[in-house]
Amino acid sequence: MGQSRQADPVQIDRSVPRTIFAELLAGALNRARWQPSPMAIAYLVELLDERVLENPNGLGGEQTLAEALLAAQRDCGVERIRRMRGLGDHALFVSGFLADSVLGGAVDAGYYQQIGCSAYGDVVDGLRGQGESGSWTRLYRELEERFGEFVEILAEVGDRTRPGRPRNLLGVYDRYLRTGSARDRELLLRAGYLPPDRSGLRWWQ
Repeated sequence: MGQSRQADPVQIDRSVPRTIFAELLAGALNRARWQPSPMAIAYLVELLDERVLENPNGLGGEQTLAEALLAAQRDCGVERIRRMRGLGDHALFVSGFLADSVLGGAVDAGYYQQIGCSAYGDVVDGLRGQGESGSWTRLYRELEERFGEFVEILAEVGDRTRPGRPRNLLGVYDRYLRTGSARDRELLLRAGYLPPDRSGLRWWQ
């Protein structure tokens, strides 16, 4: 059976990134096995629109993820919520849209998962402490509980925006062995490698 032709990667026109990201997210979600809430989809578009035009790898200053988390935990009230949200967004964006940037780094994708989930969970607690129990609380709970699945969606969007980029297949293979990511398995198959079947392993286990 012949393989279907892959669509050509999309180049980002930075003058209208929001429209492009919305289209790319829609394409990724069409191939996903689940559907985020409409509010979560809008949040991802906003996140991509903001982060791609800023320093995508930076937290601000020279802080590590752990240092940024500890600093945010020392705050309280609205400021703590703001900083925790920023930390969760950073972990989601880097481990998703910039997924290959963490391959072989000092911290792996699982560490970003841990930090991101912790940060979004803290946002939920903070909002409830402020008397908010509506749509925003549900949004950040969704981001916390399905962090790994949001990562896969953003990773696909990231792939579509960087045509012709060489891939670290050894790093992808190592990440697949540790996470069982369906996306990484597909990347390896496309490259001509048959990875072991890890269908029983949950993503971000």
